[in-house]
Amino acid sequence: MQLIQRLRSHSFFGVLVNFFNLSVFQGAGIVLQFLAIPLITHKYGIAVFGQTVLASSFAVFMGGITNYGTHQTAIKEVATAKDNLPFLSALFYKVLFFRSYAFLLTIPAVLLMWALYPSIGLWLWLSTLPLILAEVFNPLYFLIGVQKIAFISWGNLVVKLVSLVALFFIPLSSNIAASITLIMGLPVLLYYIVLTVVITKNQRLVFTKPNKNSLVQLAKQNFYIMFNGVAVALQQSIFLFTLAGFVSAQTLGAYGLVDKLVGAVRQLVSSFSNALYPRAAILYNQNVNDWTSFKAKVNKGYSVVFGIVGVVILVAAPQIVWLLTGQSLNSDQALNTIYFMRLFAFVPLVIALNANNVLTLLLQNKYVALFYISVLILVATALLSVCIIFTGNTALVGWYPLFIETICLCIYTYFIRTKQLK
Repeated sequence: MQLIQRLRSHSFFGVLVNFFNLSVFQGAGIVLQFLAIPLITHKYGIAVFGQTVLASSFAVFMGGITNYGTHQTAIKEVATAKDNLPFLSALFYKVLFFRSYAFLLTIPAVLLMWALYPSIGLWLWLSTLPLILAEVFNPLYFLIGVQKIAFISWGNLVVKLVSLVALFFIPLSSNIAASITLIMGLPVLLYYIVLTVVITKNQRLVFTKPNKNSLVQLAKQNFYIMFNGVAVALQQSIFLFTLAGFVSAQTLGAYGLVDKLVGAVRQLVSSFSNALYPRAAILYNQNVNDWTSFKAKVNKGYSVVFGIVGVVILVAAPQIVWLLTGQSLNSDQALNTIYFMRLFAFVPLVIALNANNVLTLLLQNKYVALFYISVLILVATALLSVCIIFTGNTALVGWYPLFIETICLCIYTYFIRTKQLK
């Protein structure tokens, strides 16, 4: 009992509780990705897997536009005013309305992807709509802010398991990649809609239709953050979409596996960063030095944990590839995938070390700096993609995640130390 009381009194306890619940939330998605990989590759082949990776990358990209940075800024607003019911009601419905309008941009985007990739077909891009629409109703920001996230975390785990079971048992014979994407997206959409209704009743939120000015203000305020989030998505998507037109299905599948792992790591780090946000906002408002000290402790923890993870991946890359794909370790394709996996080994460490840089800029309200960072990342992504593709060297494809994440870390570090931009 004394041990539990001591843990509860520790400054990290609230963060750890949030992190545990968010880990369940993000972990469900990560586990689903890992378990879905062998299901797809074994039943339908590497080409179908490559198409599902393309679809999910598009959904993440458009989900970022639909979300429009509200999953970050709204956490801070909820956390600092969680006892103010009128404010929370107005904020909740303002975010819901704004996301609904932003979702409408998905329609022309789907048509554009169909025009760019006519051989893939329209159905694959249409199948991403439930995943993107789910972001309209995603209430995670609100529950993190009021620190009541256990329900959504465990419910999300159940929903992901339902998707996985459906993927295993439902036979697919046509539009396979599109059907897989629908199976993964529809249960999540339905769950978020139900959860949104439950939250409005349990939290006694009063319907408040936002006025035009408040929506315009949100669009202006969150533009830089949205652009930054889209840039992060594009640093994976641009390269992946470029690869689709220049490399074999096997190479695309091998890189697609690494791309999924990068996305999983980003989700995991994001879960801890989001859990940290309410605590970080309070510390930063109290004293900047308190946040700086806290940030240093977290970075040390990141270094130890993800450093060990990197060594494990480096050593056990063949076994990891075999578990995820079932490929014969002596085949050329397996050797190429193992090579990509080893290059990926220390990417998680770089991503983790950069997480608190993003958080610091948000706390400092350096939204203009985030915009400039996003532009630089997009330029770096485009240049690096062109250089790797046109060298024609397949081995360089595996270096892309490490190169681009290291570039991002350097850019963010520079802007953290720059005082001019706000």
